[in-house]
Amino acid sequence: MDWNGTVMDDLDRALAAINAAIAEHGLPDLDRPGFQGSFTLPMRRWLLELGVSEEHAEAVEAAWNTGMQTPAPLRAGVADTLRALRAAGAVTGVVTAASEAAMRYDVEHTGLQGVFDHVHTSVRDKAARLAELRSLGREAFYVGDTAYDIECARSAGYIAIGVGAGYQAEAILAAAGADHHLERFADLLGIVGHEHVAVARAR
Repeated sequence: MDWNGTVMDDLDRALAAINAAIAEHGLPDLDRPGFQGSFTLPMRRWLLELGVSEEHAEAVEAAWNTGMQTPAPLRAGVADTLRALRAAGAVTGVVTAASEAAMRYDVEHTGLQGVFDHVHTSVRDKAARLAELRSLGREAFYVGDTAYDIECARSAGYIAIGVGAGYQAEAILAAAGADHHLERFADLLGIVGHEHVAVARAR
């Protein structure tokens, strides 16, 4: 699954981090609709679209990553859902553009130590990394809050699951064509169970 905006309920933190980072370069603040309407990955593409120069993009991204190392809550239901998945024998993992330091900060402050089998941070090409991991299970799911997440998941052969109220506007996420959409994070358990049964019956 993705991290920021998916596992973490951290849109407000992200908004503060990007505004602080781009203010150093004379760019105007984003509001919540402006953030959700413009956010995209890879990160450098978004920064350039916001008006950051190629010359300064790396520094702005570093400032963003520093700003993301502040407290933020988990999305409701995440901790219990992850532990239930592991108890059921699922292999769990994160593939994220977030920096290792930022994710480590969140894990330490939210008590999610030990719930992921695989963690891949600072990922520039999610589709490629997901494809590398696809052989870990017969059924594979990727949960994300952006159209980029959904597109990468589907291209790598995963069942793509969207979750709203994250970094991207609902209309943009919906247009990406996820296989499932979570109203509550706990609903992931039912989706995984249903897909597992469907695959078993098809064998």
